[in-house]
Amino acid sequence: MKIRTLGALVGVAVGAALLTPTASAAPDYDPAMLSALAAELGTTPAQAADRLDREKAQAGTLADLRDRGVSVDGAYFDRSGTLVVNTTDAAAVSSAGLTARTGVRGEKALDALAARVEQVIGSDVTQVQAFGPDLVADRVVVTVEPDASSALVAKLSRIDGVAVERGAARLAPQADVVPGRIMDLVPGTNCSLGFNGTRNGQKVLLTAGHCVVGNPDILDANGTHIGKGIATRFPSADMGLMSVDAEDTQRAYVDTRKGTTVAVRGMSKAPVGTSLCKAGNTTGWTCGTISGYNYTVRYSGQSTSTKGLARSTVCTEGGDSGGAYIAGNTAQGMTSGGPADGHDCGWNQGSNATGSYSYYQPVVDAANYYGVTLLTS
Repeated sequence: MKIRTLGALVGVAVGAALLTPTASAAPDYDPAMLSALAAELGTTPAQAADRLDREKAQAGTLADLRDRGVSVDGAYFDRSGTLVVNTTDAAAVSSAGLTARTGVRGEKALDALAARVEQVIGSDVTQVQAFGPDLVADRVVVTVEPDASSALVAKLSRIDGVAVERGAARLAPQADVVPGRIMDLVPGTNCSLGFNGTRNGQKVLLTAGHCVVGNPDILDANGTHIGKGIATRFPSADMGLMSVDAEDTQRAYVDTRKGTTVAVRGMSKAPVGTSLCKAGNTTGWTCGTISGYNYTVRYSGQSTSTKGLARSTVCTEGGDSGGAYIAGNTAQGMTSGGPADGHDCGWNQGSNATGSYSYYQPVVDAANYYGVTLLTS
């Protein structure tokens, strides 16, 4: 199946698996990740490494609180790098060294509010680009098409806790034919390689669902057959699975497209605000932060919305669909889409694209759905 640019969202991703390394897997943390994050934060690479260490430690503390049964209704990193936790047990959260936030709607209520928004939108779904929880602002944000009716905007705006914005461009999953490390789809287009794993003892790779609609044969950049699409969920979700040929070697690292690799040591849904990067066919290595989870997105040309996506501030362009987002050494997801409005991310430009955003399919959800054990270093 040929996947074409239909509007303003593009798929972008990191080529993670089946890539021949140009350097050995890098230790914590890859220099390319540190330099991009330092530019984002206005700090030195050493300070960026310290930021990643603190994020990792606080995320571990949050996991411990959950395991102990402490009330956690969503959490996010603020601009200073401190993890803020929505909770009814402020004492327990504070004593653990995290910042407690009380008296807000919280994650569960925002998810319920998003479900109500979907009902209100109803048959007007073609006027809506995306909607989902903004955990930091404690609201649901609805992005409508530039020409959405004033009546729909007014109806949504009247819902308490909902903010409406008009999108500047249309959204679409996208897979352009570009040079570089790619997974060529037969016939005629390409996506990016995602995360390797195994299922029932067989070699597989997780990618975007729209990349493997129709179960295409898949080739590497040299035209060598490396696998075949075997499962997809799109457009209801954007998760897909390809087989990996027995003779091919799976790799547990992400190619930064800058001569280095980043080892994959696990997977998670990191807290909102966590720093992460992606490497893609078109844009190379770009970085940002996680903006939110459980977004519903309607790509141009689709009558069915894609649900359960995460949103980030990472810049993407067409040709990166299906590849890997990674935070430190922890896998986060595979690119689903992003604006295709002519915005130029540049190549290996880190985080210099102001106002950029993209959506990705969380890898945890895809791995759990397909029963995949992620390949790690």
